[in-house]
Amino acid sequence: MYVLFEDAGKFHAGRILTQADASLQVELDSGKRVKVKAAHALIQFDKPAPADLMKAGAQLAAEIDLDLAWEFASEDEFGFADLAREYFDPSQAPSPTQQAGALMALYEAPHYFRRAGKGRFKKASAEILQQALAAIEKRKQIAAQIETWAGELAAGRCPAPITDQLYRILFKPDKNSPEYKAVVLAAQQSHKAPLDLLQQAGAITSAYQFHWRRFLFDSFPKGTQFPPLQAPSVGQDLPLAPVRAFSIDDSSTTEIDDALSIQGLGSGTVKLGIHIAAPALALQPGDAIDQLGRARLSTVYMPGHKLTMLPDEVVQSYTLQAGRDCPAVSLYVSLDEESLQILDSQTRIERVPIAENLRHDQLDGVFNEDFFARPATEGEPPWGAELRLLHRLAKQLKADREQVRGKPESFNRPDYTFRLDQPQGQEPSGHEVVSIGLRQRGAPLDLIVA
Repeated sequence: MYVLFEDAGKFHAGRILTQADASLQVELDSGKRVKVKAAHALIQFDKPAPADLMKAGAQLAAEIDLDLAWEFASEDEFGFADLAREYFDPSQAPSPTQQAGALMALYEAPHYFRRAGKGRFKKASAEILQQALAAIEKRKQIAAQIETWAGELAAGRCPAPITDQLYRILFKPDKNSPEYKAVVLAAQQSHKAPLDLLQQAGAITSAYQFHWRRFLFDSFPKGTQFPPLQAPSVGQDLPLAPVRAFSIDDSSTTEIDDALSIQGLGSGTVKLGIHIAAPALALQPGDAIDQLGRARLSTVYMPGHKLTMLPDEVVQSYTLQAGRDCPAVSLYVSLDEESLQILDSQTRIERVPIAENLRHDQLDGVFNEDFFARPATEGEPPWGAELRLLHRLAKQLKADREQVRGKPESFNRPDYTFRLDQPQGQEPSGHEVVSIGLRQRGAPLDLIVA
């Protein structure tokens, strides 16, 4: 006598050596002897041999029409032998092979029949069955798509969906996504690392773009675009300062946040104004612009490009642009014009007329050491008199700092500038020519600003 039994979710068959009420002693074809609980013994039979039964049952299970079996199945709980009788021949008891085939088919089709115990089943409702079949069909389509994409990658072509998900696949993958699975499958089939595979398939065409896009993926996962924002107007009710202020920056600077002014030249007492842009006057804690600034925290600077903390239209509303009266916080320091001794200081919030935006790179050759070494003459360049006073003050403040520090400040190390030859405001592509410039630290304009 033989028995087919279940053990740990798998079916086995063997010869019964001994049998008791609660258990059986069974010898498998391998010669191994196992103890089987009586509840796990599902089919007892005289023929065929256990190995033949398992083989024939598996073949029969593959041939069973599950839709037809589901139609024949009872609405109540049933056993596999009951289904075998209804499916194969209701007029007679099913053979051991038919019982085994029905058991294996039911066991492998949980979307049609759920298990209700050892050898017992209950058929799924029509609604649940349709949902399950739809999910299975979807998984088949996804599996076929993964195979197709993997084949294209192995052939040196990168499908568009994988290109779109490139950086997520490489650096923060969803391992259940079909795009990721296609790359893994293609890498396994072609015996190549995923990065090499994607590069050879044309997904990575530029080392610059690869590193740039990875930076954006890590630092700006939601993109660099700004939501629509309206910059609140500010400063219309502030007093207008009686000055002509000027800023000193590089030509590439668009966020001009500080300016200078001089009043009373030649009078013996001069008033130096240091003016700081005050966009905070227009902002309230928690408003849209404040939240955006908190999220970004700073502008990202790089040669040839930058990602501003705030939208350009907001920046331009508060930058100290020449030709405008700009809200600012002003520090005024009264100085003795000859000794440069500080006599008084005061702070104001006001509108400051910005007369001009001076640029380092355009004026370093004009306002150099030779200019400040020679006496003032008629026909001085614009702002020459103001810059002469500021240069004297900067040198004196530098000397005072060195006295406190106990050693001179060193300006013998040059500064290098890196510029990409490209249209202003255009995002680099990675093919631009890089121009490296040299600028001596401690140049007069640089010292004045510092």
